[in-house]
Amino acid sequence: MFLKKWFLASAVVLLAAVLGQAQDTTAAVGIPISHQLTIDKCGGCHPKDATGMMRRISYMRTTPEVWEQAIKRMIRLNGVVIKPEEAREILRYLSNNNGLAPEEAKTAFWEAEHRMFRDQSDKIPSDALQHTCNYCHTIGRVLTQRRTRDDYEKLINMHLGLFPGAENTLRPRRPTGTQYETPVAFTAPTGGNPAVAAPAPANTNLRADGKDPADVAIDYLSKEQPLMTPEWAAWKAVMRSPKLEGSWMLTGYQQGKGRIFGTVTISPGPTPDDFVTKVDIEYAATGTTVSRTGKGIVYTGYSWRGRSTAPAGTVAPTDPSAAPTEWREALLVSRDGNTMDGRWFWGGYDEFGIDAHLTRIGTTPMLAGVGAFALQSPSSGDVKVYGANFPADIKATDFDLGNGITVSRVTRRSASLATIAVQVAANVPVGIRDISLSRSTVERAIAVYDKIAYIKTLPDASMARLGGVVAAKQYAQFEAIAYAAGPDGKSETADDIPLGPVPVKWAMSEFLSTPDDDDVKFVGTVNQTTGLFTPNVEGPNPERKKQSNNFGVDNYGDVWVDAEYEAPGGKTMKARSYLVVTIPVYVRYDQPEVSK
Repeated sequence: MFLKKWFLASAVVLLAAVLGQAQDTTAAVGIPISHQLTIDKCGGCHPKDATGMMRRISYMRTTPEVWEQAIKRMIRLNGVVIKPEEAREILRYLSNNNGLAPEEAKTAFWEAEHRMFRDQSDKIPSDALQHTCNYCHTIGRVLTQRRTRDDYEKLINMHLGLFPGAENTLRPRRPTGTQYETPVAFTAPTGGNPAVAAPAPANTNLRADGKDPADVAIDYLSKEQPLMTPEWAAWKAVMRSPKLEGSWMLTGYQQGKGRIFGTVTISPGPTPDDFVTKVDIEYAATGTTVSRTGKGIVYTGYSWRGRSTAPAGTVAPTDPSAAPTEWREALLVSRDGNTMDGRWFWGGYDEFGIDAHLTRIGTTPMLAGVGAFALQSPSSGDVKVYGANFPADIKATDFDLGNGITVSRVTRRSASLATIAVQVAANVPVGIRDISLSRSTVERAIAVYDKIAYIKTLPDASMARLGGVVAAKQYAQFEAIAYAAGPDGKSETADDIPLGPVPVKWAMSEFLSTPDDDDVKFVGTVNQTTGLFTPNVEGPNPERKKQSNNFGVDNYGDVWVDAEYEAPGGKTMKARSYLVVTIPVYVRYDQPEVSK
């Protein structure tokens, strides 16, 4: 019996030791750091052990933007002395060695593209993140990080140490001891008779299950966004510098400006991950052309960051939505290296941008798209077709727009643009057609319709920010899209056909929220023809007084942005969008250096 008990006890001890060793091994799994400059500059606070692991650094993966911000924080708060060229070298190493796989980055690449969202609720994968991280950060900032559980806990502790106000969100204190009744308080904000003040709100961050919100967030993140993933292991095994040299066909769209076509020429830079660019584009609606040169960097084998500038001496446009003297670029390179997708952006809040799709130009004719959004049945007219490698002897019969649409002649031709004369027969079924040239096809390139049923304004809700004195203005661009009833013949149903932007008359009207606030008079103006909203200046306006006091207040407010369209046949169509105009953002988390 003694030997049996001794054997069982020994087995338990051995099992515990093995499990403990396994847990220690799991906890120690990280990414070795071999870059000497990173070790030299970061090793003072993040020592390297015998296995090549550096404290904290080896246990996280993220985007170039987050790594850049971490480097800046080390300089600002921890006294790191580093030259700009050294910071760039470390940033490249960490982005490549501790980056994200393409599949991991794609789900939240809108963060790198600086897209404007009025609501991120549809992008928040867990309530645990909405009530912790998302209170201060965009959810994209959270979704682009991978860490070990231990490092997530350290990240929470870092927030508690640097930002004491975060405690009430992450680890709120619970009431202890005897709870006494709160004495009645009176208030008289308007100088009239005092009234009983509302009680202080209860702490809504306390959970019924007794867990701290931070622990719930850590549970989620450590499971759903761990340091090591199959996607990262697979990408790390094949990651290489992409071969992007050559000519690329651009298909783009800018809200308020329409479709954009052109060519991007990419040349080698000083390193395999650096490139030089030349951009030549045309706005299809107006024929306006833009040319510029730039540079780009590819991080982690697929993630393009760049910037393009106008020729020296170019005067900045007065229209803030027009192509500026400089824009920034964020693109995802496909795994086969033949396409890139992303956004070129500019503005005080990067609210202006071009959705860009680049396709490598080969040796055969290629279609990019058409300038027109829709053709009415019956009708006739000219259509601009954009692409690359168009043959000099291109003929009308080379184009195919489907049954009921005849291409009668080619009136203009070049290697990248052909103007074709088309005739649309009567009673052609409504729908969105493909366009083909030889073996090249653009899917859903142009719509065919019988009549316009209604219009919608896009976006249906937006936000602008006051500025111009201390902070930049945040503009808001609106456009009106026409729709035809789909095959079911009914308007406002799922099969309706978008027909592209139509010219409308823009105006603003009062959104009734507060009596006598007259927001329309103070928030700003909307251009009657372009739909561009320009906010007013920030700061108290002595000409504007709210009813609750006699002091000047800011020009913030909310309004309707109204569109009125005179449809063919004399019918007037109307639509509207909701616009909130608020105060500037005085603290920005942008990292523009990643494109330098």
